[in-house]
Amino acid sequence: MKPMTVNDLYKDCATEILNGNGERVIMISDDDEGNGYHYLWYSFQTVTDYDNETKEVGLPDTYLFNYNNEEVSKKEDTIILG
Repeated sequence: MKPMTVNDLYKDCATEILNGNGERVIMISDDDEGNGYHYLWYSFQTVTDYDNETKEVGLPDTYLFNYNNEEVSKKEDTIILG
């Protein structure tokens, strides 16, 4: 599974707004297999801002991996949503 980009999410959001779903609340998956869901509470935040705010490294130093331990992104190319 390929992670979504901000551009992918933007296009999907525009479609949902046009379909009349702009005021619905959002739930997101707990993992890349959809084994659970939770509400979206926060908007975008950079990984660096997250680490600085929490005063701890919340994510791996260089690369991020999916459930199958496949490399999906470099840390500096990643943004947090929720």
